[in-house]
Amino acid sequence: MAVRTLIRRAGRVAGAFVLALAGAVAAAGPAQADFGTDYHDPFSAAKPLSRPDTRSCTVEVMHDQPFRNGYGNPPDTPYTATVAPPAECAGPWSAVVLDLHGQVAGRQFDRLFSVRVGGVQVLLSSTPEPSKDGIEWSVERDVTRYAPLFAGGAQPFSFDLANVTDATYTGVFRISASLTFYTASGRWPAARTADRVLTTGPFGLTQAAPAAARELTFPPNLERLTAEVYTRGGGACEEFAYASAPDEFARGNTGTGVCGKGPFRELRLSIDGRVAGAVWPYPVIYTGGWDPLLWRPTPGIFAFDLPAYRIDLTPYVGLLLDGRPHVVGIAVNAAEAQANDLWTGQVNLFAEVDHGAARTTGQLTEYRVAPEAAVGTVLADHGGGSGDWNVTASRHDLARGWVQTSHGRVTTEVRDDLAFGSAQQFRDSGNDLTLHNRTDLTRTTASWGSGPHRTSTVREGAPLEVSYRVTHDAAGNTDQRTAMDLGYHREATTAVGARITDRATVDHTLRPTAHRHDGDSAVRSGGSAEDYRSTGPEGPYHRSITTVDGWPVG
Repeated sequence: MAVRTLIRRAGRVAGAFVLALAGAVAAAGPAQADFGTDYHDPFSAAKPLSRPDTRSCTVEVMHDQPFRNGYGNPPDTPYTATVAPPAECAGPWSAVVLDLHGQVAGRQFDRLFSVRVGGVQVLLSSTPEPSKDGIEWSVERDVTRYAPLFAGGAQPFSFDLANVTDATYTGVFRISASLTFYTASGRWPAARTADRVLTTGPFGLTQAAPAAARELTFPPNLERLTAEVYTRGGGACEEFAYASAPDEFARGNTGTGVCGKGPFRELRLSIDGRVAGAVWPYPVIYTGGWDPLLWRPTPGIFAFDLPAYRIDLTPYVGLLLDGRPHVVGIAVNAAEAQANDLWTGQVNLFAEVDHGAARTTGQLTEYRVAPEAAVGTVLADHGGGSGDWNVTASRHDLARGWVQTSHGRVTTEVRDDLAFGSAQQFRDSGNDLTLHNRTDLTRTTASWGSGPHRTSTVREGAPLEVSYRVTHDAAGNTDQRTAMDLGYHREATTAVGARITDRATVDHTLRPTAHRHDGDSAVRSGGSAEDYRSTGPEGPYHRSITTVDGWPVG
């Protein structure tokens, strides 16, 4: 039997692949009915921020601000204010931390929101879905790398959360935001940051307009340049792009509602039209994704703090020193053509200058960066809304360039070795599916010529396993079971010559399950097991959390 859309969010539909999920969830009723009238406040096993013990000053920039209707006349978003560090905690700072605290009660979908300072995006996050009785949650974000903005004096602050409330969706998000500035000390020295932060401003990419660009002018004594890309897929298909089918299968099985374009996405960053790096987004699943029972109370990995993907652009510095504007572009490889389907985000650039020279010179000496990833697809369409497919993608890029500085000629080489694989079994028009995705990224930056040879390597792994099955019997009973295995694994090393001087690791796994049954009985059950381990200069950290039906156990 063909299945229909399950979980609708105001302004978007929950996942096009979820069009292939059964109508059982549609009968689940209001969110608060899942675990009675309440569940534990959202919490995670992830390591909290380590904060300096130095003198600090906290500036509250938003207090218990309600977000009811982002599409009203006038809308109540974005909230804007001005923020500046107090004189008693003047920089330089050892750390700057953004803290958010929110509360919501009733019935509401998860909503995405952005925080900007001086027009620069500093956080991309989402909200939890509430219980009837109400929940509270907190987010902490290290924003130290944006310290150059605060050093310039008072800055505009923007908090953008587009909520919708009506007779059914009653939850009003009330959120407070503050910034804490930590002074420096011998034990907690001033953080090393860039000298300037530039930004492209927000972008939106669709199939009709898959690229965006902005002209920027860089300092004439630029020495190093790093980009970070905030991005997320939105709309009925692109929020769940990692589970999309190849175009051929989607065209031949339109009755299933499955989305096309395949499961692989990359966003390509370019300078003056030349691809300079690629972002392969993590498959972030928000608290309304697939089945809300999976995420109560433990959110998906990165759901409350979406990644800002880093790209080292230093090999290209020699192209940017002429004092003229240069075009920084961003493009997505494949986005759905359906309404509201797009990739949004913002690119920030961190410029480090040579304080011993008014001008630097440089050259890009080697450039072997593919215009797009190599993608392969193997598809078996079994007919009747069933099929199997395997999609792979890879990149092996290298860029090398030098910059002549006041302390000598410094050569920087950046290598990217990226691999993606997705295997999906799609049965019974999507009532029975399994998904096995894996992304493995290795990014290496080496520099030499002014001091010893230094190498920094970051290895990241992002596995995702999904099992979803809905059955219907002759008596009219519907049974739905969902299980996931999400992970994020990271190893970062720094070496001077052949000697490793720093090493830090993260191993984060989350295994949620959900069960719904309707008919001769009603079942609403869910649980999760989360494990977070890390090592680094601050020592090892480990925490495990187990939850059942919205509450921690053990």
